[in-house]
Order: sequence, then C-alpha cells, then structure tokens
Amino acid sequence: MTRWIRRRSAQEVFADFLLWTVVCLPMVFLPGDPYDWEPLSGDDLVAVALAGVSVVTFAVLISRAAPLASMLVVLVMGPWQATKALATVHLWPLDTLVRVGPLNGFTIAIVAFSYLAGRRMARPRTVLGVFGAIFAIGGLLTLISTNGPAPKETVWVPILTGVLITSVLPWMAGLYVRQRQDQRERERRMVAAQARLRERARIAQDMHDSLGHELALIALRAGALEMAPDLAECHRAAASELRQAAGATTARLRQVIGVLADDGGPTDDGGRAPLAPHGEDIAALVERARSSGMTVELAGDPSLAADDDWEGSLVRNAAYRVVQEAITNAARHAPGAPVSVRVDRTPGTVTVSVSNPAPAGAIGDGTGLVGLRERVRLAGGAFNAGPRGGRFEAVARLPYEPGDEKRREPA
Repeated sequence: MTRWIRRRSAQEVFADFLLWTVVCLPMVFLPGDPYDWEPLSGDDLVAVALAGVSVVTFAVLISRAAPLASMLVVLVMGPWQATKALATVHLWPLDTLVRVGPLNGFTIAIVAFSYLAGRRMARPRTVLGVFGAIFAIGGLLTLISTNGPAPKETVWVPILTGVLITSVLPWMAGLYVRQRQDQRERERRMVAAQARLRERARIAQDMHDSLGHELALIALRAGALEMAPDLAECHRAAASELRQAAGATTARLRQVIGVLADDGGPTDDGGRAPLAPHGEDIAALVERARSSGMTVELAGDPSLAADDDWEGSLVRNAAYRVVQEAITNAARHAPGAPVSVRVDRTPGTVTVSVSNPAPAGAIGDGTGLVGLRERVRLAGGAFNAGPRGGRFEAVARLPYEPGDEKRREPA
C-alpha cells in the first residue's frame, strides 16, 4: 500500500488538496438524495458523510500512483446512488452500500477521478476492461434484485446511463487530453532531435571546411620545408614526420566528421552557413594560401571579396567556402599545382570559379563538394564541380545585387 502513496511536490500537494476540497465540500454540505425513501439524519448522516470523506481522502492519496484503483474506489461507492434514485430499487445483496449511496458528492468524485484516470493511465485497454466488468456486474445485480417498485428490465438502463455519463465520458475526455499532450511532447522531441542533427551536421561541415583547410596548408608547408636543400637531416626528418602527421590527422578528421554527420548528412545545416574567419575575405584567403607556398592566381573582380555590402551575407559565405574548399582540395590532391581563382560580376549574378590541374585518380570522397553544393543552393545559386580539359574546376553562380543591403536601410 505504501508504494501507492508516494512523496509529492508542493505543487502536487496543492493540486491534490484542491481536488479533495472540491469533491468533499458538496458531499458534506449538499442535501441528501430527494428520491431516497429512507433519508438519513442526525448521527447516521454524519457517519455516512465521514465515511464518504474517508473514501475520497484515500482515493486522493493513491490517485497519482494508482489512478485506476482510485477511480474504482469511488465507483464502488457511487453508482448505486444513480441506480437507487432513478430506478427506485433496492439491491438486497448491497443494502449497506445503498445507504451510503445518497451522498450527492460521489457523483462529482466519480467524474473527477475518472477524468484523472484517463489523464494519468498509459493503458486504456485496462480501463475499458474495468468498465466492461462494471456493466456486466451491474446487469447481474439487476437480475437478482427483489425489492422496489421498478421492473427489473428497466433497472439496467440507469446503471448503463449513470456509468456512461459520470465515468466513461470523463475518462474519454482525460484520455484525449493525455494523447494530445503526448503528441505535443513527441513533436517537441522530434524538433529537438532534428535541431541536434542539424547542429551536428553544421559542426561537421565547419570542421571539414576550416580544419581540413588548415591541415592541408600545414602539410604543404612541411613538404616545402622537407625539400629545402640546406636543411639538416634531423630537421628534414622532423618536417617529414610533420607532413605525415598532418595527412594522418586529415584522415582521422574525416572519420570524426562521418560520426558527427551521421543521420543528419554533412549538408543538413538548416540554412545556416558558417561564417568565414573574422575579418578575412576571399582575397585574404588567397594571400594566406600563397604564404603557405601555394601558387594561387586571383583574377576577375577581386574587389567583390571586400565589398562591405557582402559582409556577413549567405552569398558571401557560400563564395568564401567554395574558394576555401577548392584550395584545400588542390593542396591535398595536387600539391604544387597552380590554382586559379576568378570572381566575375554581372548584373544580378556573381560567378566564382576555382581550377587547378587534376592528376589522374586524385578525386577525393566528395564530402566537401556535397556540402558546397548545398550551401550554394541555400544561397539561391547553383554549383558544379568536376574534371574539365585536364583540370578540376569548381564553379558557383550566386545571385548578387551590390548595394541591396544599403538600399533596404531606411533613409
């Protein structure tokens, strides 16, 4: 029994006390059953009222841990009130319970605890079985009743009606509320899970773009240092180890990215492209690659990379990532090969293209290119990458109107 009466929070205690008050006050202060041909009075009425309050108190105490049991407690006490009032018949096997029945407050108790059973029980089939048993027992009792002016055939109607109105319908209302709450909770968890997957995918793409780029430049610098003719052998060996470690770390990074992007995909970033390093544009990115020993040519309209209207925009970030990923791939798969970066602007469109000689069999797993294609698509553009005329070329066409941001600002 103690497992049915568990510790409650202050909020639960207040809610249970409010329930007890709402149910018990009518039971104590409302007049007796006007249809009762043996009305209670005096000490008998007080005793019956105390008995009813005790039953409700017990039902409230176990209502959270055992909602079905609390409903059954009040159901046992309550239905005979409706039977006696509507059918004016005594059921001789339950004569004592009939005397408790005239407490009007039990009708409220049945409605309240039936509703709570629907709200708090996760197995509706169990409750349906209980209701079926109640109907069957009620029908059996009508067959063996011997006292009262109403015919036996009419007694089943008030039993069915009373239980249906005061118990089944409130239970169905509580069940509906519970199912709606469960559905909203499932939807909330689904949205949260999708947000986590998107964030994992975004982190994976950022790691691929940023860390992969830096590791490729480190390997390139170590390789250049390793080839220096005036380098001591011990330093040459250290440079070789650094280059190999950078390559191994890059491979390990791809494995980590695969774990982070699991189920979300490397491109599922929810429309949020990561920002470039603070204060760096395409021109600065190219210059940094040059300082690492790469041969990178920047042509076309380089001023576009430093255009203030472009700063922080989705288009700007997509263009930056296209150049970054292409330079990273060139350093990884075609070290020492010259890289050409071109930025062209036409009315309404900016085209960013990066190309380099493509050695045979130098194409990677394509994870970065898939991410670039999605980023460009989210920015409203189109992306294509692949071998062309002995070179590997990545081309992004993005919508761009210079000064759009300024024109949208209020005068």
